[in-house]
Amino acid sequence: MTPRLNTMYGPRVDTSDTLSETALPRSIDELSAQWLQAALSVDRPGTTVTAVTQTGIIWGSATKVFIEATYGDNPSGIPARLCVKGGFDERSRAFGLGPAYELEGCFYRDLSPVLQAEHPAAFYAAAEPDQGVVVLEDLNDRNAEFAVPTALWSVDDVAATLEVMAGWHGPLAGSRPGRFSWLPVGAEAARRAFDVMLSPEQFHILINRDEVPDLSPGLRDDERIRRAFRALWEQDDSAPHTINHGDAHFGQLYRIPGAAPAFLDWQTACLAPWGHDVAYFLGSALTVDDRRANERELLQHYTRALAAAGGPTVPADEAWGEYRRHILHGFAWMCVPTVMQPAEVVSAMTERYAAAIDDLDPFELLFA
Repeated sequence: MTPRLNTMYGPRVDTSDTLSETALPRSIDELSAQWLQAALSVDRPGTTVTAVTQTGIIWGSATKVFIEATYGDNPSGIPARLCVKGGFDERSRAFGLGPAYELEGCFYRDLSPVLQAEHPAAFYAAAEPDQGVVVLEDLNDRNAEFAVPTALWSVDDVAATLEVMAGWHGPLAGSRPGRFSWLPVGAEAARRAFDVMLSPEQFHILINRDEVPDLSPGLRDDERIRRAFRALWEQDDSAPHTINHGDAHFGQLYRIPGAAPAFLDWQTACLAPWGHDVAYFLGSALTVDDRRANERELLQHYTRALAAAGGPTVPADEAWGEYRRHILHGFAWMCVPTVMQPAEVVSAMTERYAAAIDDLDPFELLFA
């Protein structure tokens, strides 16, 4: 595993003296050599950057800008190829995603050094209200394979990913607010986005797109969906917590050759029950037929790994109920606009999640 080259290994660092008191960049045009030098110098004095070339951009919920830096002095050996990630697209920000950008900056600044899971190394991380910017390694330099929701991995790979989840869920079971003051109970950034996407003004526009399958009547009832989410969030907020990824769908995965799968995009990290991550992941990571054939066995595989990692021992019936309730999280994909995800990805994910929600009927438990 590559060492965590994180900029903020101890107390939070005040970057105002180094980066000036202006706001963090909110446009890719602001990612200049001068800005990068100031950012990298926060924790690595003596770093000088003479040029920055943008080599690629991935637009999505957050924007990833791939750059190649030319250094004058580089005493810390920072790679030339980097990925700068943040809220650089006002179209996505309009869906209430500002807190997600802020939270990911906090994650890389404070939490990533103690998280017992592979994740991209960060060379700079900062946050301010409604914005966070991180400078990450370019995982292509480690020959990473990135998961594509239209080309799923094997059931064995899904089992291996559940072991990875259990590897951080277990040691962090029983986590409470306070250790990281910015870490919310529940995926707060996602909830704010859902408030917009599930609103009466947006709901039917979004679910009636060509990318979304013909939903069952119960999934077309916007008030029923909103009521179910309110019930789920209320139950989750009072339940035992661990630290969750918060948006652990299949498309967040990558793997380095010879290593276990790992997750990208920690902009919805939160305190929540383990079922949040597990159900959301399983609903996205298998074809409908494979999920139906394997979900109980995979869930048992996860709970065994959770106990082995120091987490609770969860009875099978209780685990199944948690899984059923939390599959509702997948409904968010019915409302994901294509400015955040490609149309073919939205289509594939909504088909899987719609079938899973109909099969598992979380409403029966949430409205009991």
